[in-house]
Amino acid sequence: MTRQLFDHVAAAYDAHRPDYPPQLFDTLESALGQPLLRADVLDVGAGTGIATRALAGRGANVLAVDHGPGVLAVLRSRSTSRVRIVVGDGNALPVRDAAFDLVTYAQSWHWTDPARSLPEAARALHDRGVLACFWNLLMTDGLPWWEGFAAECAQRAPGYDRHRRDIDWGAIIEASPDFRWVRRVEIPWSRDVSVEDFVADYGTHSYVADLDETDRASLLGALRDGMHDAFPGGRAHLPYVTRTWVARR
Repeated sequence: MTRQLFDHVAAAYDAHRPDYPPQLFDTLESALGQPLLRADVLDVGAGTGIATRALAGRGANVLAVDHGPGVLAVLRSRSTSRVRIVVGDGNALPVRDAAFDLVTYAQSWHWTDPARSLPEAARALHDRGVLACFWNLLMTDGLPWWEGFAAECAQRAPGYDRHRRDIDWGAIIEASPDFRWVRRVEIPWSRDVSVEDFVADYGTHSYVADLDETDRASLLGALRDGMHDAFPGGRAHLPYVTRTWVARR
């Protein structure tokens, strides 16, 4: 599933990536038809545990799975007894059958092979259990400072794919015989963030984190300069959408 790409930026990832809006967890509870309190949740590609902690904060018992020992070390250091941790692969989950009410992929579904990860998620869920895949998406297309950064990414970062966010994961899930219905939910929200924190956030995105030090510094420097021009006070108010697909067994 995920590479161990994020291990070397694990501390920055945890410090600077945004949390998820509370409405996301309301959506998950609605799909489940029950509160997250005492629900058994498998969080796949958990990383440093941003979603894991929020799920546990709602009272869920969470098994967090990831490839990276570095990100899991951060997750372990910040987790409560409601969270258990295992090194594993979203394409071959190290769990028993029908063990979970909910399987989540926070910013991680795109690292899997759906031909393998969909049957695995279905296997892990009990009858009428729910699969949820969600991403925080920055909605700044068309703004000059962002378009300048995107152009730099297209030129310098081989892993950058501006259109990956447009993949209709719902259609792929719906084509699986393992799930009966699929719903897409879009949750708009906004984030107040300093320019420096936002630049640090983007230093942890895979297509930037994968660059050598010189190219990474140059790319992030261009982002910083563009943002300071757009936000001379040093803080930005930015629109986001949390895009979510939920599917039931």
